[in-house]
Amino acid sequence: MKKIFRKNQIIITALALMIAVAGYINYSDNIRNRNKSTKNTTESESADIVSNDLDDPGATVFTSSVNSQFIISAKLEREQVRASGKETLLEVINNTQLSEDAKAQAVSDMVAIADASEKEAAAELLLEAKGFENVIVSMTGGQVDVVVEISELTDTNRAQIEDIVTRKTGCSIENLTITSITPAKDDTQAVSADSETEGETETVPETEEATEPAGLPGEGILQ
Repeated sequence: MKKIFRKNQIIITALALMIAVAGYINYSDNIRNRNKSTKNTTESESADIVSNDLDDPGATVFTSSVNSQFIISAKLEREQVRASGKETLLEVINNTQLSEDAKAQAVSDMVAIADASEKEAAAELLLEAKGFENVIVSMTGGQVDVVVEISELTDTNRAQIEDIVTRKTGCSIENLTITSITPAKDDTQAVSADSETEGETETVPETEEATEPAGLPGEGILQ
């Protein structure tokens, strides 16, 4: 009887851990797929902006907001998946019917999630401090994915990103994947051009001051 009960405990614990891990793996796959989709969409929109020669200044702002929205959405989804995983692990820890070994494994998994979150945040913060905008770092097991908005990912940029991420996350370069998103043209140019157009005013030539009307006939004759 005890063997059957212990077997059930192991099965329940395994299922709970599988749900938590599967959720995060699914999140990582979604990030990779959305990286490709967003990159293609952004490149297409950037090409349209160049061909239009800034006829529509608002188009540039829209393209830039697409990249920003993608990063914000990805980070939010990452936190939601992790929150769900933590909740599942807490249920395992608080389950009085499970063994201490199962609870210890759940605690270990929660520590790993917190550790990954701290490393990702540290890497993102340092990358942004170095001038990389709209960046997200995602850790899944031993794999690390980096998405960054940059016009051209040069060898220097890549080396700098690799140095920061490997130091902050502890991963090897072989397990690091960097994906670049092409940014829109500088939206300040579009805004500036629009402002100059709106700011143009027509110069009205100064008119000569009106002369006083001539006196009435006969005025000045009478003394």
